[in-house]
Amino acid sequence: MPYFRVHDSNKLVLTNFKVMFTSFSKTSTFTKIKRYKAYFLLKQDDMQVHFTVRDPYQKAISLYKDKFQSTPRHVDLTKPVKWEKPQRIFFPTMGLSTKRDSDQKIQDALINTPFDEFIELLKECYWRDEHTQPQHWILDHPRYLLFKKLLVNQRRLTVYKMDEAEELDAFASSTGFDNSKRANSTAGITNPKEFSRASIETINSIYEKDFVDYGYQMR
Repeated sequence: MPYFRVHDSNKLVLTNFKVMFTSFSKTSTFTKIKRYKAYFLLKQDDMQVHFTVRDPYQKAISLYKDKFQSTPRHVDLTKPVKWEKPQRIFFPTMGLSTKRDSDQKIQDALINTPFDEFIELLKECYWRDEHTQPQHWILDHPRYLLFKKLLVNQRRLTVYKMDEAEELDAFASSTGFDNSKRANSTAGITNPKEFSRASIETINSIYEKDFVDYGYQMR
């Protein structure tokens, strides 16, 4: 649920998973709400919308570091593992099955998947989970039947790039977000240090509208 209402205000925060969602979830003045609730709140004439975005390359790297590196390394294999949906969507293309394969095999397969291979896999399944979908889909989701368009009044919409310090400061000032307590569970993971031209082209293709709409430079 990447939708938040700011306490005692007419402000909504929209974001995407892997765009500071964890930090926002831990913010005491932000309350998570469902999409339908955001839809109806947006019908109020005075509702202000604060939408946070992130460089698509960095978002893809963060997803890889979290779901293919950090989380698998910390699972407790002495108990049945409940693999997360943003991991499971990759399993069919990876030839994995939670019914057939052991958690140890799945753990090894995730950890040992290089970033370039991860991006190749992403091309086959990115639409299946909110972690991997383009960021602009939160405003107009092509795969939803209900509440497809949030119908945000553009005059009441402010977009902030979370990877630019000045815009992050402006967001914090506008919403009361405590920027000093950001959560980052993958800061210690240093790979990938670089990735291939093919991976860059795949990311460009999947997230082209995010680059264009939010002013990020394609490589």
